[in-house]
Amino acid sequence: MKRDFNNEEFRDLMKRLLRSISLLDKEMELNFGISSTRALTLSVLTDKKRVKMSELSEAMVLTSSTMTRIVDNLIKDKLVERGGDPCDRRVVVVKLTNKGKRLTKDIEEFRDKYFDAVKEKIEGNGTDEMFMSLKVLIGAFDSFKSKLS
Repeated sequence: MKRDFNNEEFRDLMKRLLRSISLLDKEMELNFGISSTRALTLSVLTDKKRVKMSELSEAMVLTSSTMTRIVDNLIKDKLVERGGDPCDRRVVVVKLTNKGKRLTKDIEEFRDKYFDAVKEKIEGNGTDEMFMSLKVLIGAFDSFKSKLS
C-alpha cells in the first residue's frame, strides 16, 4: 500500500539521514584524523594512477581553488604527490603516495564494515524497496547537482 507523507515529514527524515551520515564523518575523523572530503578525494585518486587536477575538481564537484587547498593539505600530510604531465607541461596531475594508498585502504575497510553493519540491521525489512528508493533518492540529488554546475 502506497503511503503519502507531507513535506515536513520528508524534511525531518532527510535531516535525520544527514545527521547519521555526519556521525559517520565524525567517526572517520576520530579513527583516521581525516575529513570526509579529504577521504573522498583519496578515494577518487584510488581509481586511477594519476588524475589531472581539473578532473579531480570535476569529480569532487569543487572549484579548482578549493580542490587545490585540499590537495595542498594532502601533500603536507604526505598522502598525495603533485606533478606535471609529460605530454603537456601545462597540466598538473595528482597521485597517491604509498602512505595515501594504505590510508585509503584502511578507510575503505572501515566504511565497508560500517555499511555492512547498517545493512544487517535493515535486511528483511523491505530491503529491495529500500534499495530502489535509495537509487531514486540519489538520482534526485544528482539531477539537482547538475543544475548547480
